[in-house]
Amino acid sequence: MQRLTVFTRVVRATILAGVLAGLGAIGFHYVADVFGETLFHWAETNAAPLRLPYVVLVPTIGLFLVGLVLHWIPESRNGGVREVLEALEHHHGHTPLVRIWNVILSGLVLAFGGSVGPEGPMVQLGALAGSIAGHSARMKGRELQTIVRAGAAAGVSAAFRSPAGGVLLALEVFGARFDRDLVAIAIASGIGYVLRTAILGDAYPFRPPEPVEPLPLVTLALIVPLMGAVAAPAGHLFIRMFGYAKTMFPARWPLPARTALGGLLVGTIGIWYPQVMSAGYPVIRLGVDGGMPVHLFAILMMLKMAATSITFGSGAVGGLFAPTLVIGSLFGGAWGYGLHAIAPHLAPQPQLFVLLGMIVMFSSIIKGYWSGLLMVADLSGCYHQLLLPGAIAGGISYLLSWEIHDRSIFGLAIDPRESRVSGRA
Repeated sequence: MQRLTVFTRVVRATILAGVLAGLGAIGFHYVADVFGETLFHWAETNAAPLRLPYVVLVPTIGLFLVGLVLHWIPESRNGGVREVLEALEHHHGHTPLVRIWNVILSGLVLAFGGSVGPEGPMVQLGALAGSIAGHSARMKGRELQTIVRAGAAAGVSAAFRSPAGGVLLALEVFGARFDRDLVAIAIASGIGYVLRTAILGDAYPFRPPEPVEPLPLVTLALIVPLMGAVAAPAGHLFIRMFGYAKTMFPARWPLPARTALGGLLVGTIGIWYPQVMSAGYPVIRLGVDGGMPVHLFAILMMLKMAATSITFGSGAVGGLFAPTLVIGSLFGGAWGYGLHAIAPHLAPQPQLFVLLGMIVMFSSIIKGYWSGLLMVADLSGCYHQLLLPGAIAGGISYLLSWEIHDRSIFGLAIDPRESRVSGRA
C-alpha cells in the first residue's frame, strides 16, 4: 500500500510538472513571439526614414524598462540553467516562486529585440513547475530533485519541440541518472511537447522543404570530421566574446543605463542586419530553405555572436540555447553552401549542413553532445540523415572543445568528471 501511495504521488507530480511546463511554454510564446511580432510589424511595413529610428528605439527603451525591473527586483536577475543547477545541488531542487520574474523579463527582452533565447527561461519555468508539483505531492530530497529535473526537461521539450532532447539534457546537464527516475523525466518531457504542439501546432519548425538524402561517404569521412574540429575553436571564440562583453559596460553605471546601451547597440546592428535580433529562428529557416548567399552566413554568424554577447553583457536576461543554435546554423550554412559552390557532389543538399552546424556548436558551446544531436533531429525530423554525421562531427567538436575551454558558456564545469551536481565521480 505504501509503495502504491509513493507511485501515485510520483505519477501525479510528473503529470502536473509536464502540464504546467507545457502551458508555460505557450504563455511564453505569446509574450516573446506574438508581442514581439506586434512591436516590429509597424517597422516592417513603413518606409525607411521612419523605420530606422524605430528599430533602434524599441530595443533601447524596452531593455531600459527591463533594466529598471531587474534593478527593483534583484532576484529576477537569477534564472536559467545556472540557477536550476544551483537549486538541485544546494536546495534539493526547491525553486522559489520569485524566479518567475526572470522568465517574464526574458520573454520581454526577446520581444524588444534582445539577442537571447527562450529555452533558458523555459528551463527555469520548467524547474519551477517541477518544484510546485513536487511540493504539492509532499516530496522532498531525491524525489523532489527528480520532479524538478522532469519539469526542466518538459520546459526544454516544449520550447524546442524536442522530447528526446529534453530527456538527454536532463542526463547531460542536470545530473539525472539512467535509472527508474528517468521514466518520470521522459513522461513529463513528452507531456510538455504534446501540449505545446497540440495547441500551437508548430512541430518540426526546421524541417527541410524537400526530402534530404544522407551525405556521401567521402563527405562523412573527410568533410564532417573537419567541420567538427573547426567548430570547437569557433565556439571558443564566442565564449571569449561573451566573457569580454561583461567587461564592456562599466559596473558603476546603473543597470537600466547598461541595458539601454545594450539595446541601443543591438538595435543599431539591426538597422542593417535585423536577422541578429531576438531569438533568430527565421535565420535558421532561411538557411534550411536556401535563401541566403554564402558570405551572408559568415557575416551574420559574427554579428550574432556580437549581438548576443552585448545583450547579456549589458545585464539583460534570457536563454543561450537559441543563439547557440542560430550561430551553429550560420556556421554550418557557410560550410554547406560554400562546399556546394566548389564541389557540388560533396554537398548535394547543403541545407543538411545548416542542421549539422547546430549540432557541432551546441556540443562546443553548451557542452551538450547527445542532447544537441537529438534536439536538432527532433526540430528538423531528419533523424536518419543527421544521426551519423552528427555523432561524428558533434563528438569531435565536443571532445576538442574540452581541450580548448574546460567549461561551458554558463561558466560551469558540467563535464561528468568534474560536476558535483551530476552525482558521478
